[in-house]
Amino acid sequence: MARLPWGLVALLMGLGWTSPVQATTWSRIAEFLQLIETTGVEAFVANDCPSGLLGAFHDGRQVILLCGNNLPDDPSPVWVVLAHEAAHVMQSCKGGTLLPPALLSSGMDEARRLQPDAFQDLNLYHSGQHHVEAEARLVQALPPDQVVTLFHTHCASRLDQ
Repeated sequence: MARLPWGLVALLMGLGWTSPVQATTWSRIAEFLQLIETTGVEAFVANDCPSGLLGAFHDGRQVILLCGNNLPDDPSPVWVVLAHEAAHVMQSCKGGTLLPPALLSSGMDEARRLQPDAFQDLNLYHSGQHHVEAEARLVQALPPDQVVTLFHTHCASRLDQ
């Protein structure tokens, strides 16, 4: 079994999976959206999304969609969706996945021990999407400061332009 690096252990243990994501504010969400938009990604809120859809990222168009009609009027769950979609932007910035398969698998195993249903809905996606969706679920569980730090790390080349 591969050993997890300390950063990922911290990510999965007391920093995300053992407790809910830290509450955030609407201004924090707006600041993060502005940061995302500096990479050339547009962000939209739609109020006519299909039931159950919370957000999406379209890589070809470089657009994040947040589904206002399916999200509560509470910044914490909105942050989780934004962090998830931002993980897909990070994957786009990097030109691929954020974690090697063995490390992702170890991270998922640890996350499942702490939250058994964390990846339950991956079967809704095509098998070719499982890796990127699992990574997004790991990122969405991080505290906001760590999500922003990861975004700076993976999208640095776009931020410098």
